Amino acid sequence: MSVETTRRSVLMGALGLAGAMTFFGAAYAETTRLRLAWWGGNERTRRTQEVLKLYQQRVNGVELAGEVSNSEYFTKLATQVVGRSAPDVFQLEPNSFADFVKRDCVLALDGLMPNPIDAAGISRAMLDLCAVDGKVWGIPQALNSFAMMYDKDAFATAGVTPPDAQTSWDDYADRMVELTKALNRRRYWGSCDASGYSYAFQVWLRQRGRDLFTADQALGFGKDDVAEWFAYWDKLRQRGGCVPADVAALSPDSTINLMPLIQGKAATSFAFSNQIVGMQATTPVQLAMTMFPNGGAGAKPGQFYRPASSWSIYAQSPNPEAAARFVNFFVSDPEAAKILGVERGVPMSPALRASILPTLRPVERATVEYIDAIADKVGPYPPPPPKGSQQFGQLMKRAADAVAFNSASISDSAATLMKDAHSIL
Repeated sequence: MSVETTRRSVLMGALGLAGAMTFFGAAYAETTRLRLAWWGGNERTRRTQEVLKLYQQRVNGVELAGEVSNSEYFTKLATQVVGRSAPDVFQLEPNSFADFVKRDCVLALDGLMPNPIDAAGISRAMLDLCAVDGKVWGIPQALNSFAMMYDKDAFATAGVTPPDAQTSWDDYADRMVELTKALNRRRYWGSCDASGYSYAFQVWLRQRGRDLFTADQALGFGKDDVAEWFAYWDKLRQRGGCVPADVAALSPDSTINLMPLIQGKAATSFAFSNQIVGMQATTPVQLAMTMFPNGGAGAKPGQFYRPASSWSIYAQSPNPEAAARFVNFFVSDPEAAKILGVERGVPMSPALRASILPTLRPVERATVEYIDAIADKVGPYPPPPPKGSQQFGQLMKRAADAVAFNSASISDSAATLMKDAHSIL
């Protein structure tokens, strides 16, 4: 999740939308008002607002109010759910999806398909990515996977071979140390510190035949796994191959403008494939992407295809059918698809994917090409995370920072994470 928009620019954009839609709604005796919530940076917000404007031009009597948040998006949404004031339509992603479904705040969409939600262009396998307990609770917007982004020129200048799909975790560490030394730039390192990134930890676990969570809603790893992960990054930190604790602490997740790569402090960052669009729009350096490091000989596939984001409807929405019509438009209208491009990921519908390809810029095409290129290297989609799992990322980041700042040992931090993780499930 990534947002670079300032509060002022978001407010100005929201006021612009609200003003246009209030005027539009006033022209009709009966106006349906829908609140829509998403996370994202300037680029995502710009594209989303264009689609909202297109929708208001197409559909009479609907007033749309957009709400965009930064890294506090899910905390805010959870608070709104508790207060029974959640938006009519909101964006979710795999790590949060099942958690919110199990809070009984999401509307099952099976009864709204195929009308007004026509999901014919999305395969059943893709719809199942948004299914829990046999029901569909969201419509996937687009497909992505994990991706390592890197500064092409930094590697060329250092004379270090960039990472690729054949790069193991050990190889990656050695190259990051080599690059840091070769460039010898002040406050600049080869790698970000991904020790607190739960999504990177998940890939690493899956390469070893484990996962974050099991199908029976339990933790899928043990203390030794956490300790080994923390030790890998601690060693790389001590060797000078990744950013130090003070830099890592300011990069809590995959928020674009907080990434060390975007801030000019590292040559690589662990992210998601669709993010290259927003990242490249934010930095002058030329970016490329590849897979996360592999687990070595005999390892299982760590990565998997995932719905980059999905649209769900609030169970208490007073206008579920109007909300469903909007969701259908957002994910299936050809003109909307051209506006959205691949900033949210590669469209699920093959027809939409084909229709937008001619309109894509090179950096956008890279996302599509990457998704195609890793087809034989991805594993199965993981089971739905248990209720409460949305908090796991915060717990992991806190434990990882304790190691980085030397305020707790690796063993103690691993034990703390296990204890805290059990307590939220």
